[in-house]
Amino acid sequence: MLRPAATLAAAVILVLAGCAILVEPLEQSLLYRSRPASPERFAAIVERDPGVEEVRIAAADGVQLHGLLKRAPGAAPGSRYPLVIVFGGVARETSWMVSWGDKPAEWGWLLVNYRGYGLSEGTPNERAILADSKLIYDWAAARADVDPAGIVLLGRSLGAHFAVALAAERPVRAAILATPFDSLAAIGDKRYPLMPTGALLNGRYEPAALAPKITVPALFVLAENDDVTPVEHGQALAAAWGGPKTVVTLAATGHRMVEWRQEYWREISAFLREMNGGSADRSMSRK
Repeated sequence: MLRPAATLAAAVILVLAGCAILVEPLEQSLLYRSRPASPERFAAIVERDPGVEEVRIAAADGVQLHGLLKRAPGAAPGSRYPLVIVFGGVARETSWMVSWGDKPAEWGWLLVNYRGYGLSEGTPNERAILADSKLIYDWAAARADVDPAGIVLLGRSLGAHFAVALAAERPVRAAILATPFDSLAAIGDKRYPLMPTGALLNGRYEPAALAPKITVPALFVLAENDDVTPVEHGQALAAAWGGPKTVVTLAATGHRMVEWRQEYWREISAFLREMNGGSADRSMSRK
């Protein structure tokens, strides 16, 4: 998730020298890998699936966020359906996921790209994405076809941080955290032991600090051979979670391969059906 040590060292020197104005540009270059997409790509997705619509949400600073909403194909006409809001990883433009995986028909899916990803305007940074995530939630909860009491957040890798932060700010039914981490500084300290990563991040990207006060159910999906957000960091976040949780570790799986595993979608589908049925507590861990 962090770039080479030389780049990080330069960032630390500048920040510790008092160049606060450089913090967000450095964050953008170190943590985010924007993935633009063409309008034709989204038009083709909508044309293939009439249950999918393009979404445009205006942020307070005028930036237009863009993504896709897949309405629940199994919902009765005129009824409200529960919804999964997805937050992607460092290098993920999320539109591909709208038609990927075995998803329960009674659930809708909302995939709005970060700033600079897909057709979303602007430049990504933590401050802006944290604000955008609340805006996206509020937009979804206000829709006439969405059940606001049935919103589940799915955060993948870096997106788990934003899902946790949003769960601490808005009422959600549950959270699904795939290949998450407890603390970006803790990962950086292991990877670059001679660099003061904690001083650079200054308490940011610390989902484990928020997790104890969140009491909704959570599904943690970890990858045994994760070399980006190592499995012990996901386990630490799960240990800090304040609500009931299920921890699943995908054996012989790396960070980039989880969506290709049938177990990934099977666990998510089972969890969503459980949330829709009202059963909350299945605290356990398994491989």
